[in-house]
This record gives sequence, C-alpha cells and structure tokens, in this order.
Amino acid sequence: MLKQQLEKLDFYKGVKFEVKGKQLFARSKDRTSLQEQTEKYFKRNRILFNPRKKITELDVTGASQVLVFKPMAAKGAGGLKFEDQIVADLNNWLKGADYDELKHPDTIQQLVKTIRLKQDSSYYVKGVGSENTRRPPTFTKTKATVTNNVKGKVSDVNIYNKSNRVLHHLSLKFSNSFYIYNATVINYFRSPTASVRTMINEFFGFDGVKMGKAFGKEYAAKTPKNYNYSSILTRFRDLLIQCLGPDIVLVLKVGPGNNHIDNIKGFGHKISLSGLTKDSYGYAETGVRKYNFIRFRAVVNGHNYEIDFQFRGTTSTDTGPRYLRILFKAK
Repeated sequence: MLKQQLEKLDFYKGVKFEVKGKQLFARSKDRTSLQEQTEKYFKRNRILFNPRKKITELDVTGASQVLVFKPMAAKGAGGLKFEDQIVADLNNWLKGADYDELKHPDTIQQLVKTIRLKQDSSYYVKGVGSENTRRPPTFTKTKATVTNNVKGKVSDVNIYNKSNRVLHHLSLKFSNSFYIYNATVINYFRSPTASVRTMINEFFGFDGVKMGKAFGKEYAAKTPKNYNYSSILTRFRDLLIQCLGPDIVLVLKVGPGNNHIDNIKGFGHKISLSGLTKDSYGYAETGVRKYNFIRFRAVVNGHNYEIDFQFRGTTSTDTGPRYLRILFKAK
C-alpha cells in the first residue's frame, strides 16, 4: 500500500499519516518541501502520478487513495487567545490546510475572500500587537488630530510574502464590544488655563458647569448653553476615521458565522453617525459612576454599532477624566 511504501523513506520521518475515506493525508511541518521530495522520488522510480485540480493532491498509479499533503496541525490552538488562533489558522491555511481543519474557518474564509489572499506556502503570518505604539491626540475647538498615525500602528497581525514584505496589516477583535482607542486627555480637562478647558469641553459638547460638579472645580469651564450636535458629530466622525487607522484590514468576530471584515485603503472608512442629543451625555456621579460618557449610533463600513466615548481612569486611584476610551458595541 502507498502508506507503507512512503513510511520507509528517510524524508518521511516525522510525517503523520491520516486516512479519510479515499484520501491519505501526509502531515508535515513543511508541506511544500515534502511534496517536492515525493514527486522527485516518484519520477526517479518511474512511479506515475498526476496532480489533481488542487495542487496539493496527487493521483498515484496503482494506489487506491489520493495522496494529500497537509501541514502539521497546530497544537493547543484552542487555548490560545484570538490573535494567536488567527495566526495559527492563517499559517496552516497558507500551507495547504482546508477550512474545516481550522479553529475559525468562517473568519478565515471570509478574510481570504475579502483581501483576495492566495494560498501560498511561501507566505507567512506573525503577531505584532506588542509593537503597537502610542498615538496621542491633539485638539483645537473644532479638530482632533491623532498623531503618529501611520500604516501599521494599529496592526495586531501582519501577513508577509516570501520577501518579508508586509502584504496586509490586520486589526483583530473577538467580541460584540471592544475598545478601538485609548489616550490621555486629562491635561486638557484640568488645564490651569481656562480657555483650554473651554476648548476641550466645547469640542466634545460637555456642559462646563456639570464637569465641575462631576470632578471638582478645577475641571469647570464656561461653555455654551446650546450646542450644534450635527457639527459635533462631524468632528467625532473625523476622529473615529483616524482612530481606526490607515491601510488596515479590520477583522471583528462577533460570534460564530458573524464576522465584520473590511479591507480599508488609506483612511477610506465609511462612517455615518446619528443620535447625538443633550441626553446622550452622562456625567460622573457619586454612588452611580466615576466617569463621563457620550453615547450615539454609528454605521461603520456598513456595520451597525453603538459607540461610547468614555472619560475615565483605569485604576481605583485615578481621578477625573484621565483617559478617552472609545468603545464599540456591535448591533
């Protein structure tokens, strides 16, 4: 039989065999190399074979099974975090794995279709989330600018070709709610200069009197009684486009079979916002909450979300609106 014949070959040491119906899977760490060596062996020994429609499958004359070259299944993938699972899935798929062999087949299949990724064993995928750098914001009364905001800064995972060139930057989320941005803003809200406090409150549409009641008199500011919420949403839309980042593939897995995947060129995010009124604002209140929030609706790249701008600390000792954290909730 074919399996017994192959097991005798030195270059098949460490190869795991698996029979599925009329297919004989040969799993190895380097599927491409194994297939090349096998074809050379067949030719040298005048064993006739023909590649099937899928190039990793061979019909071998005299064999009752189709020989299929597969990558070695990643161990322990089920216990890894989402980023590591996607890295493992993509690397396995690039080496020839079928979708039904992956941890997240629905996500990988939709991603491959969206970015038109070819199954090429010379490509590889690597997690780079730990390399992310800070993107602090600057503000004027009508404009926020996210600095240090260039290609790759929001990437969690990169896909590379054999020349080590990045083909795609991927931003990954696995939840129906997730943060897309976190930045320090307290120096604006607690500035000793009254005009700076007024400016930052007007940018977001806060009531300066309520800010003083929420966090202390050093946060109080003179602000208009009435705001043009349409203009504020325009500012928010511009800020969100920057926060999502340029030249990025957004990969959100809300749940099994429910993926939001978008391949964005430049800052081409399509965003529309609505639902911002005076009642959209919540202020820190003793015994109720320690932070402010602004809540409104959004359609981002064709997907519905509720968005919260949260102004808070992250530890029990933090006071005041130390950070701006932007929360997306998929609808």
